[in-house]
Amino acid sequence: MVTVGLALPVAQALWPSIRPTVSPVFLAAVMVAAWFGGLRGGLLATVLASLLMDYFSHRAAARRGGKAGGRGAPLRRPPGPRRRPRDQQPAGNAARRRAEAVLDESRRFLQSTLDSLTTRIAIIDGRGVIVAVNEAWRNFDEPPGVGSDYLSADGRASGDAAEATRAAAAGIRDVLERRRDTFSAEVPEGGGWFAVRATRFESGREVRVVVAHEDVTERRRAEEAKRAAEALRSVARLALAAAHEINNPLATIRGNLDLLGRHVGEELARTRLQPAFDAVERIRAVVARLGNITELRVSDRWPTLPEMLDLQASSSPEAEGSDGPSRAGPSA
Repeated sequence: MVTVGLALPVAQALWPSIRPTVSPVFLAAVMVAAWFGGLRGGLLATVLASLLMDYFSHRAAARRGGKAGGRGAPLRRPPGPRRRPRDQQPAGNAARRRAEAVLDESRRFLQSTLDSLTTRIAIIDGRGVIVAVNEAWRNFDEPPGVGSDYLSADGRASGDAAEATRAAAAGIRDVLERRRDTFSAEVPEGGGWFAVRATRFESGREVRVVVAHEDVTERRRAEEAKRAAEALRSVARLALAAAHEINNPLATIRGNLDLLGRHVGEELARTRLQPAFDAVERIRAVVARLGNITELRVSDRWPTLPEMLDLQASSSPEAEGSDGPSRAGPSA
């Protein structure tokens, strides 16, 4: 807004020498705004510059029309019948056609600027009706088109995206109703994630809101993968520490069971020592899996209990026999 505001007095000062067009002045302002302000700054400067160029174009057309209409009235007329008022209509029509052509050119310039953006852009009026979209918006999967109610289209979402989409629609409605100047949020859409940004601009009593949908799916996936990797590293460090602390007393238990098995009979070894050996082997298998966790999966076998790690599903398959075959019984 500051850049276009600075360009306005420059255009007015240069108006006598550069009319009928002031496009270079405002195009320079748009370039500077885009350089320093990014997408939103450049887009806002484009809209403001287009409106101001329309203003100058109408001034030029009005002046040309006034001059064309004034040439035939106040000065001397050649002898003959007076000209009828309808004879002056073609000059006024020509001026109007030139003004319409300039306005149409400004609209085409605005549309081509919007179409050059890869972000999906829609411009909505004060009632929430879409009045213009860019090519990226039209190429998306079944988007609401020009003339559609943008807010009602967003409010019809269902499933997991319904709450986030309704919140985004409420935020954009606040921008339309001047309760806030801008709004931004990230919402799920079409199997991905989009950053929705709404910016209001006004021309007289008319309100327009530029809504930009930018695809942030890859960034969201990268962030989720980073969080998952960090959680996996934390769990793996804890599991390794636990495995180390368990292995030390487990080795002592196993060694004493081996020594005890040499001094008892076969019946006592089978009925008393064998269950202890089986328990030791089960603990050893669990400890082996603790050292081979490659992903985090939650167990669903006990739904009434707090979430617990499914150790078998979370560890690599080779963890099962990493320490050799299970012992069948006490040593001789």
